[in-house]
Amino acid sequence: MDATPPAQQRAAAAENAVISAYVHRYGPVAWAHASTAGDGSRTWHYWWHAHLVHALAEAERHRPSAARRRLIGGLLRGITLRTAGTWITPFYDDIAWMGLALAEARPRGHARARIARILARAYDPAVGALPWRTGSVLYNAPANGPAAMVLAPSRHRALAGRLTAWIAETLDDPATGLVRDGIEHGAVRPDLWTYNQGVAIGAALALGDRPRAAAVLHAVERWCAPDDGLFRAAGGGDGGLFAGILARYLAVAATRLDGEDAERARRLVRHNADALWAARRDGLFPADPRREARPEGDDLDLSVQLGAWITFESAVTASAGLTS
Repeated sequence: MDATPPAQQRAAAAENAVISAYVHRYGPVAWAHASTAGDGSRTWHYWWHAHLVHALAEAERHRPSAARRRLIGGLLRGITLRTAGTWITPFYDDIAWMGLALAEARPRGHARARIARILARAYDPAVGALPWRTGSVLYNAPANGPAAMVLAPSRHRALAGRLTAWIAETLDDPATGLVRDGIEHGAVRPDLWTYNQGVAIGAALALGDRPRAAAVLHAVERWCAPDDGLFRAAGGGDGGLFAGILARYLAVAATRLDGEDAERARRLVRHNADALWAARRDGLFPADPRREARPEGDDLDLSVQLGAWITFESAVTASAGLTS
């Protein structure tokens, strides 16, 4: 393989590494373990599986394969078994992520439609948003952004618009234009996470609101500029997926925005993909591209390797925008 492979080769290498290290097949059923070491080597994560299925669906769009289609079917059967056929959890953010995965992998399936109905029923008109989970007083971007994307193409499109408006009005930081994490007991949680910027961009684009998507994109570029354009790292665990999620929706922006905004999004994705590839060691990618990968700690998490793979698929998507 060349020292600097093209985007498709990088994405394929990351895909093969994730599948060989984490995905296990049991006859017609498949699922992935959360890590290659310790307790995580037998742990199953619902929302990580949503992103695994989503990444496989993106890979299928980029590099069609009968074997991959069979694997997607096996993973979906595994999710059916693990959730006793319900396809849901008490967490509305996780349910929304699964809805987005199914929109890519099984767009006409019953599970996706059921998830859309559950998200619509969870809306709290007194707040103007969905809670993070059942019984929670936390209302946050990672529940409402993905939910808006699930609901936008459905008969609940007006509700999707209300959710994105709530994010902009309630969570946008006036000083930076970045999206803060959420509100709890009426107080804003000021944490800034990469994936919250991604879902704000994705939700805006799902509703055709290009000015909103561009505004968050500009804020992300300013945020990353002091660190040479690199996304903020968030470690392992759930945080291992955060930067990849931002890359996914920046790639969508690269294909839907015009001119310099499209190039701005493409440049961010490409730069972060390049940094991850340069830090690759022995088939592993690092949780933080500012250092080399190592066979220990966070870098052994499925989320970290999957997040890197999502970034490489995003580079393929963003590159396609050059000729679309």
